Amino acid sequence: MSSSTDRIVALYLITTAALILIFRETLSFFRLLAALHLVGAAATAALGYIRRTRMPGSVGFVHDWYPVLLLPVLYKEVEFLAEAFGNWGLTGRLQRIESTLFGGQPSLFLSEKLPFVVLSEFLHFCYVSYLLWLPVIGGYWYFTGKRVQFHKLLFLVSSTYAVNYLVYILFPVDSPFYLQPAPGRPFEGHLFYDLVHFLSAHGGARGGAFPSSHVSISTVILLLTFQYEKRWAVWLLPLYGGLVFATVFGRFHYVVDVLAGWILAFMIVGSYRLYERLR
Repeated sequence: MSSSTDRIVALYLITTAALILIFRETLSFFRLLAALHLVGAAATAALGYIRRTRMPGSVGFVHDWYPVLLLPVLYKEVEFLAEAFGNWGLTGRLQRIESTLFGGQPSLFLSEKLPFVVLSEFLHFCYVSYLLWLPVIGGYWYFTGKRVQFHKLLFLVSSTYAVNYLVYILFPVDSPFYLQPAPGRPFEGHLFYDLVHFLSAHGGARGGAFPSSHVSISTVILLLTFQYEKRWAVWLLPLYGGLVFATVFGRFHYVVDVLAGWILAFMIVGSYRLYERLR
């Protein structure tokens, strides 16, 4: 299963290198950028080979965990590539769909209709907890010897991220976070609201709204946790519900981003389960 994750990461890096070369006229240093992506793909293959030859354990640890460190870096790169050659026309379409379905923008009116600091803090806590889901659950499976579950988690998460990132690069969507003022009072000045907005301002990637990676990745992790650790999944459910609601309440995503995140997550997990049954 770890080799499958290697292939997903390498395929993503090769695909983005190809896109960089195709749209090279929009990038002044496209050769360097494409070369870095191809070197990254080669390094991924090399790590996998070393791992399969049963080299020292430290190499195995790096090989097992490198996607967890690499994926946030690639996420930040999305903003740069989307700015260079993405088609941003989808933003307006999604806003019109929201207005048609809901008679306005839920990402704007939800926080206005629910001006409760306690609710805001809970939702923003759920939203930022997302950063811990993969390392905590993955780490528990890894260090308790449940390597099959760990590698399956890494593969499904990496696959979901790869699809998300490619959509963000080619069809970027500006989220309400960048287009609208923050909810502000009475929420600002409180711990989790301020923390989430600080992290989003400095670690977010403009264009990475549709589908919501928060929703797609957390859904994949939740489904897998229900399969292997039902007790954990029961505790995750309130966090998951708050996380999903927070994406719109906090003006980070449109409702259609959430729906697309669900569709992507169920497609990834469903396809893999179908593959397992056929195999």
